[in-house]
Amino acid sequence: MFLFVFLSSVTTGYAQTGFNLAVDVGFPQNQFYDIFVDNDTIVGYGLGFNNNTEWQQGLVLSKFDSSGNLLLSKIILHPPGDFYSIDKHWGKIIKTSDGGFAMTAAPYYSNSAVLIKTNNDFEVEFIKEYPDTVNLSNYAYTLLEAPDGYLLFGGIQRPDYNDDGFIRYVDKQGNTIWFKYIVYSNYENAVLDVEQFDDSIYVAAIGTETNPNPNQGIVSLLFFDLEGNEIDYWASGIEPETGYVRKIVSTDDSGTILFGLHKSEVVNGTSLFQPTLSKLDSNFQIKWVTHFGPIRTLVSYIMLWDFAPTADGHYIGAGETLVKEGNDPTRRVGWLYKFSPEGDSIWERKVNVPFPIVYTNRGFFGGVGVLSSGSIVAGGTANEGNTDYCWIVKVTNDGCLDTLYCGTVAVPELPGEKSGVVKVYPNPANDFIRVEAPGHPATEIILCDLQGQEVHRQQFGGQASIHTAYLPAGFYFLEILDSDSTIARRKISIVH
Repeated sequence: MFLFVFLSSVTTGYAQTGFNLAVDVGFPQNQFYDIFVDNDTIVGYGLGFNNNTEWQQGLVLSKFDSSGNLLLSKIILHPPGDFYSIDKHWGKIIKTSDGGFAMTAAPYYSNSAVLIKTNNDFEVEFIKEYPDTVNLSNYAYTLLEAPDGYLLFGGIQRPDYNDDGFIRYVDKQGNTIWFKYIVYSNYENAVLDVEQFDDSIYVAAIGTETNPNPNQGIVSLLFFDLEGNEIDYWASGIEPETGYVRKIVSTDDSGTILFGLHKSEVVNGTSLFQPTLSKLDSNFQIKWVTHFGPIRTLVSYIMLWDFAPTADGHYIGAGETLVKEGNDPTRRVGWLYKFSPEGDSIWERKVNVPFPIVYTNRGFFGGVGVLSSGSIVAGGTANEGNTDYCWIVKVTNDGCLDTLYCGTVAVPELPGEKSGVVKVYPNPANDFIRVEAPGHPATEIILCDLQGQEVHRQQFGGQASIHTAYLPAGFYFLEILDSDSTIARRKISIVH
């Protein structure tokens, strides 16, 4: 059962080089939890209410062009009249090889989860229900397309409200081919992500609790084939440096990049966690680990919910974080974080919803994709007070909403400096500045204010990221030095 509307975007932003749009797609309290890019069309998946015949929560599907204009919006309702539900960590949408879409969700009042298949115009082809949980939640019940079907995975609740991780392989009509519990502990565990590793092997990230008091855990990776056979298995130690893994990013060198939450410290009995990226090679050796972002409790939801490769060989993550300025209350913002295959920070953006900046106006990104132009699109939910909107944001590959105000500030190059060799971006900067000068034998970079006072100095070997969140907004000069002279100078602007 579905209803549809064709509408113009009702927004509070202005689309040009980039955009920051809160969009009403035609259903009360419409909101996105996932988005991706399909051939320069932005596809959003979320929730809304049908107000045509009865007040019923359903699944909202929308399409936008690359400029943020709404092309199509529909709502799928539960046939018997239940409420469909999804959340940030369960319920996802994917593009299918036949040109349609597949998505997971759960009826609110039923002990089940559903796989829904639509065509390219969001017309429902089938809804398959899986009544395999004893409680109301199928935690992280999500999906990945595989040859001849789909891999569904997550955690199924037992009567004691603990989760058993599972993987279900279904055919193109949603019929189960095989189903397996992934249990390596007597306590909590769930399959949090699955990615294709090579032509025939898949890798699952499993979060496992080993001791419910004081909630210690491990991370494991299970490699399996489409027959359900276990090919390989890796488990970390307790409270690993990689963090408790939430997402997997497969790499071209048969390795995996892991995103997790690392237990940083325990304060007054409360565990604090920090977002973490790490790289494992094909032999499960840790190549690098990078901790970044705020240190908060798990319930603070400092998270990157989705990742995508960028046009220049790096990666972009999208999620949510918290910001606090002066004595103002903390507010929740969308979070974009770009990093290299070596884990180096390229840039990050903390994006306010397109409403007045007050702590009650908040938002998050649940999905991210990349347009053919190289621009990055993220989407999720923006809240203005008690009203929810579908939220989509487009930035350039350098993280800028508008190149007029986010390009490099032009200053004369030094004598002998090779034009175009030194790159400093984004400019203006917020929390990070990325400096690249591969053609120079540089040894240090120095940041000075307009009075010539040094505010930052660090070693430099051709590329680096400078944290600038602690610096007052304004103009600065950045100098790149070799052993005895300045070889490049740039004027930059820092905004907050």
